[in-house]
Parts: sequence; structure tokens; C-alpha cells
Amino acid sequence: MKLKKLVALITAGALCLGMSMTAFAADDNKSPDKVPSANGWANGGDLGAINTATEKEVQEIADEAMNWLEKNKPNIAANAEVIFAGDYRLYDAETGTWLEEGAKVPGGKTVFSFNVNNVKDKDGFVEGKVVYGLHKNADGTYSLIEGKLVYNAATGWAIEAEMDAFSPVTFFKVMSNGKIVEVDWKGDVVAPKTKTVARTTSPKTGE
Repeated sequence: MKLKKLVALITAGALCLGMSMTAFAADDNKSPDKVPSANGWANGGDLGAINTATEKEVQEIADEAMNWLEKNKPNIAANAEVIFAGDYRLYDAETGTWLEEGAKVPGGKTVFSFNVNNVKDKDGFVEGKVVYGLHKNADGTYSLIEGKLVYNAATGWAIEAEMDAFSPVTFFKVMSNGKIVEVDWKGDVVAPKTKTVARTTSPKTGE
């Protein structure tokens, strides 16, 4: 009896520890409580990248991507905030047909525009700011996609990104002091580009 009681106590303790660890993991995750999705269009609206995941699946896609980022690129993950996520399939609007699941973009890389007006957290949104996407590969790893914020008075905010294939994708921004910042893949902040003025010298004085 004493042995059974000891085993029960150890099991209960392990369960409590597991629950507390799960709670901490959830608190550390940079995915919002409800991750929005967004559809992308290219070629003047003739080709669509349409999210086929449910709300629950979208949340799971974003959580998984951020967990991968935290494990593999902690410097970036520390300041990353999810913008939207989805599991995408290509749609030919001209013919009204879906391309095969996992199909490549016809003709290679194409710029897709994802409307993000439904994203509540627009902190740091500025025209031309660089944001990033994590595209899940078949082997479970992720490829980094670079996109940029675009604003149009008629259509609102969008993220433009050049892509050639779709599956689970999560777009995120990297924040610093309330602003979206550009980073390299190591996680270092990229200094803004400054214009340099060429200096000319006098042929007579050399000054």
C-alpha cells in the first residue's frame, strides 16, 4: 500500500510539473490568442494562395513555427510577433480550379500580396518595413521568406512576398522599441541604409 501511495504521489507530481511547464511555454509563445489568416493573390488576381486550414489549425501552425524559431534562432524569436499564418493551396481564378496540393507556382517565383487588414495588432506597421515568413518544408525544417509591408489607400495594408511554393506559412514581424526592425538570419539588427555623397577632389589642390 505504501509503495502504491508513493507511486501515486510521484505521478501526481510529474503531472503538475508537466502542466506548469506547459503554462510557461504558452506564456512565452509570441503567437496571439487568435492567430488571423490571410489570402494572397498574384498576377493581377488570376492566381491565389488560399488558406485551407481551420482557426485551430492556423493557431497550431503559428505555434509550431514560433517554437521552431525559438529553438533554432533564439535571437530572432525573442522579439518576433506573429502577424498571420495559414496552410495554403494554389487556386487558378481564371479557370476556377485548384492546383494539385503541393504544386509549385507556374512560371517560378511570383510576388503574392496578402491582405492583412483583419490583423488587429498593427503596431509598427510602416510602408516598406521588412517582415518575415517561415515556410515549412516537407522534412519539418523551415525556409525564411522576406516580405514587405505595403499600404494602398483603396485596399489598405498588405504584405508582399515572392514565393514559388506553398504549404504551412507563418509571417511575423521583429520588434524593437515599438518599431519593426530588419534583422539578418543570425538575429542581429540590420542598420538602416544611409545615402553616401561621393566626394570630389580638385584637380589643382587635391582637396
